[in-house]
Amino acid sequence: MRTKYTPVEIIAGGVADTRETFAELYVELHELRQEAAAYYYRAFVDTDDGAEPVAPSFHPAPPGFGGNELARPARRVDLTRLTDAGLTLYVFGVQSALAEREELVRQIEAAQHDLERMLIAMDGTIADVVSGLLRRPAALDRRTSAPPEASQLEPWDVPVRQPGTENYL
Repeated sequence: MRTKYTPVEIIAGGVADTRETFAELYVELHELRQEAAAYYYRAFVDTDDGAEPVAPSFHPAPPGFGGNELARPARRVDLTRLTDAGLTLYVFGVQSALAEREELVRQIEAAQHDLERMLIAMDGTIADVVSGLLRRPAALDRRTSAPPEASQLEPWDVPVRQPGTENYL
């Protein structure tokens, strides 16, 4: 008996077989996003005020989303049993998955770039804060230890205009 596949099963088979080759990209993208979230949290949330530490992200499904049924994996497609039209559909599924992979790689590169920019900004900000804190005591010591400069002007050496008139004293 010859196994028959629907066009959707053939396309899904091509997608599923190709996705298996780049499943680690999803994990890498998720880890980059989690790392960026942790750095953002450290930079902008003050835990000394009783804020809760960062927790793993949890996104519940919206109401009416469903999810009460089990997802059935697509059956494996035997390529030797496909006709030329079936092989064309399978190739279409593979191309769809490869386009998805390219988008994943683009998102990973963007996330890495954003993470690098965030670290550079944090390093620069931290360096500015630390150098400012180190300069403050030195500037305060200079201000308080230096004797006040003696004024070279006598009190009445500067002309003063009388209010409401054009006369100067």
